[in-house]
Amino acid sequence: MSTSINTLQDITGFLARHTDYERQQGGRTRDIFDLERMNEVLNRLARPELAYATAHIAGTKGKGSTARFLAAMLQSQGLKVGLFTSPHLERLTQRIEINGEEITEKALVEAFRPVVEALESEKGGAPDVTFFELLTLAAMVAFRQAAIDIAVFEVGLGGRLDSTNVISPLVCIITEIGIDHTKQLGDTIAEIAREKAGIIKPGVPVVCGASDTEAQKIIALTARDSEAPLLVFGRDYHLRYFSREGREITFTSDVRGHRYEKIHLRHPGRFMAENATHALCALEILASEPDLLPELLDRERAIDAIARTELPGRFEVFEGRPLLVIDSSHNEVSIKAAMQTARALAKGPIVCVTGIAADKDIEACLKHVAAAADGAIFTHYYSPRESQPIELLRIYEKFGGKNGSTEEHPEAALEEAIQQAGEEGMVLVTGSVYLAGLLRAAAAEHAESQ
Repeated sequence: MSTSINTLQDITGFLARHTDYERQQGGRTRDIFDLERMNEVLNRLARPELAYATAHIAGTKGKGSTARFLAAMLQSQGLKVGLFTSPHLERLTQRIEINGEEITEKALVEAFRPVVEALESEKGGAPDVTFFELLTLAAMVAFRQAAIDIAVFEVGLGGRLDSTNVISPLVCIITEIGIDHTKQLGDTIAEIAREKAGIIKPGVPVVCGASDTEAQKIIALTARDSEAPLLVFGRDYHLRYFSREGREITFTSDVRGHRYEKIHLRHPGRFMAENATHALCALEILASEPDLLPELLDRERAIDAIARTELPGRFEVFEGRPLLVIDSSHNEVSIKAAMQTARALAKGPIVCVTGIAADKDIEACLKHVAAAADGAIFTHYYSPRESQPIELLRIYEKFGGKNGSTEEHPEAALEEAIQQAGEEGMVLVTGSVYLAGLLRAAAAEHAESQ
């Protein structure tokens, strides 16, 4: 029976009938996942991903913000730019952007319809295609329909077998690597790095932002075997100067013989300066591609684009008393960075509102929360993958965490945290993209009411 796709509700209904490994516990593993289905459907769609240039970004931490910086800078050079990121914070349409604007519901319907038609043209349909594969396909079609010049694709999970890894990019970026998604990617940094390095293509330049020496070694060996030029952060391109004033930072980056001086960013985290520097390195590589940019690279416009880049849910500060921070960190390396930034920024007590997925390394995550927070409220975010708040509280207290408690509803947890933090404190929502998305609107309302 034919499926009619005319509204966003039709799309969400269709997606609901396909497996969503973002929300479910576990998911397909390296042993049973491949890209054959993606390539089959793309062939039926006449390979939409070949209609424009692409850049590909993988990593445990920082890939989403690096993607946003790169997309904004490419747009500043006069290009029409697509951006595909995941998961979304609040709305499905946030995953696909064209020139910095999230796709309209109408445009998403127009992109999704041919994907469904391609699937249903097969005998018996395609029951094994996943939620993320469907959205990746829709993004690729949407970008062709919009006649973009270049698309920036953020990997969903891993790299080697991620559904985005059917593209032929002009540059690959691998950001910081840590332990995460161990069932799908492996238990060690080396195994995870090997999966992330799977986005490396023969002869395609690689920007490596990973600091772990074992990860760097794996990435370097993969690049060598693929005869792919490799640029390593701290060796081939650098963050030279960094300062923080209040909730803003200024930094200087040296990239491929060019100095980008006094870059200003409305974000308090040093890690964002590093991510912007990875994006600058990729920009310089892309600028050397013949016929991609309409004119010579304007580095001042690139610096201005970094300053204007919106970073929703990435240690996003909402003004007020107390300060509210919505942060989508969900693994050890990102939660550690978030807690360090919070400690450097806060003038009073830090109270966390936290939920963490059961398949994460919960102890590794909560030891950083316990070390830096003055209080923590553990709550639900309505996902099959979530940990029980009482179990998170137990682990938090095991590491010496102070003033811990649980709350059934996330909105009530936020209100309680606001009371505990007081006017001089900070409330930090962290541990899950989904929790961040649930509470972002409430944080904005709190700031507007001040």
